[in-house]
Amino acid sequence: MVSDREKAANWAKSLLERLDWVILDTETTGLAYKDEIVQVAILGHDGETLIDTLVKPTQPISSESTSFHGIVDADVTEAPLFPDVFARIQEIITGKTVVIYNAVFDLRLVRQSLARHSVSSSGIEDEQAECAMLWYSAWVGDIWSQGEYKWQKLVGGDHTALGDCRATYRVIERMAESCKGEL
Repeated sequence: MVSDREKAANWAKSLLERLDWVILDTETTGLAYKDEIVQVAILGHDGETLIDTLVKPTQPISSESTSFHGIVDADVTEAPLFPDVFARIQEIITGKTVVIYNAVFDLRLVRQSLARHSVSSSGIEDEQAECAMLWYSAWVGDIWSQGEYKWQKLVGGDHTALGDCRATYRVIERMAESCKGEL
């Protein structure tokens, strides 16, 4: 029987053999249901930077968020608005799997950021996204008392969108390297 760790390793190995995927990460004004994106980056399947940009939000960046990612309001005053950035994002992700570390969070923030500008698009489709955090958590194998895998902090992330994309890529490579056999 194949363990969850082996399934995660096989997922990562299979992903690295494909050309139709990207990694996306965001930084935000905060964590709440009113917050929005202030930085977004996307890496291609080969690790190439496809987009790395600040985004001008419609509200101030919380001091708590700034303490994590280092982005202050002055940094984003001349940045494009999210709907303008999202048009480029859609061009990049069309026909691709979008790998995200903590996909539920980033997908919610994409939707929230579009909604703040009255854009009715749902953003990135749920079935288009893969959560690297869930796969990595299964690979690590730490169990919560409820029998679920404990979510793992992103190893090597620096709380910038691009830095966290690169850290996600390295986590995928690490899992793939542990793969014991052919798919």
